[in-house]
Parts: sequence; C-alpha cells; structure tokens
Amino acid sequence: MRVESAPLLLTELVNGWNENASDAYPPKEAIVFWRRATQTVYIDSEWGPCVPYPAINHNDGTKNFGYVRLKENTQVIRKIPEVSGWPELAEMLETINAPNSPIESVGCEKGYFDLTEGGAATVTLGSYVDIIFTNTSLNENTKAYLHLAAMLLEATAGCEQWWGRIELGLQRLRGLEGTEIPWGMLIRVQNAGRDREEARKYWAETIRRIQKEIASLPATFPQPIGV
Repeated sequence: MRVESAPLLLTELVNGWNENASDAYPPKEAIVFWRRATQTVYIDSEWGPCVPYPAINHNDGTKNFGYVRLKENTQVIRKIPEVSGWPELAEMLETINAPNSPIESVGCEKGYFDLTEGGAATVTLGSYVDIIFTNTSLNENTKAYLHLAAMLLEATAGCEQWWGRIELGLQRLRGLEGTEIPWGMLIRVQNAGRDREEARKYWAETIRRIQKEIASLPATFPQPIGV
C-alpha cells in the first residue's frame, strides 16, 4: 500500500494531530486523536526512552536488558532475551533494522495476559516495538510519523476480524543524540485467542502485515512528505 492511494487517512491523522497540538508534552493523560474499529493513534502520556539507555531491574522482578543498536547489528537480534524463542518478532525486527529500512527499533517486549471478562477468548498476546527514524532529523518531524502510521493502519485494516488491536503511540523521547525535540513511535499489537496457540497465530498474522508494509518502504521514506 502507498499513502498516495489513501490521502484521506493521512489527512485525518494530520488534522487530528493539529487539533491536539500543545507545547506541553507528554500530556497528563494520553490523547487519542484517531480511531477506527480496534485501531488507535494517540499521543502518549509517558516519556519514551532516552536512547541509548542502560539495563534496569524493575520492582516487579522483570528486567529491561538495555539498549542494543540493531541497525548495523542484525545478527544479534535472535540472541536478545526479549526475542529468544519468538521467530515472528525476530523477523519483524530484522525487517525494521534492515540496512535499507528508513526506521530502526530502540526497544521491544511481548507477553501473554489472561482475560477474565468472559467470552470465547481467554488470553491475549501483546507486544510493542519502539521505533525511530534512522535519519535523525526526521525524529523532530511528527508528520513523518503520521505518514508511517497511515501506512501501517491501512496494512492492518480489519484486524478486529481476527481479534486484533493496533495502537500507535507518538512519544516524546527523553533524549536522542543529534536532536533537540525527539519523537518516537510505539507500535503496540494485541491479539486475543481461545488459547495461547490461537492468540499467537493471530498475533503473528498481524505483525506479518506490519512487517510486509515496512519492507516495502524506500530508504528515502517519507520523502516527499505531503498531504
């Protein structure tokens, strides 16, 4: 898909962003400025990472293993603790961090969560990937992220039919070398299932569509940026 074939969606995202523009970021509460079925685009109320960042042990016993630049180091992706045993996530990261990709990842995680509200689905598999543009200057241009968001939304249109949910969050980063006001984007994917196997099957389909769209991006994306 090319955004040129769906200018209305990009226009909607830009208009939504402009209507919620502020000098105070991150906002006190997340601001959802576009929604379609189970797809959402929002301004995150949490700071994104300061890139690079160190390993951190959390109070709940989990651990962030720290930042590893993958753009020129894709051979280590399958050795990353958060990725080990998850070839679907590894393949997505390999595509994101490919030499000719205009973007790169700065963090990721995944996990199962039990559903307790009843219904056919009993479990959900959720994941996130934090991404930035490799061209550092683009990380100060929120319109570049909206251009990318429009493509990913079109690639995953109808994901509610296989219990999918896509959330794209624009995050102010705490810091990024070479920028004064850096932004990043949080790509969240959730898929429910009657059991873990089914949730993973549906989740794999969703990220496969995202991966395919990212693989189609030219290295010069998003030039020219237009609405």
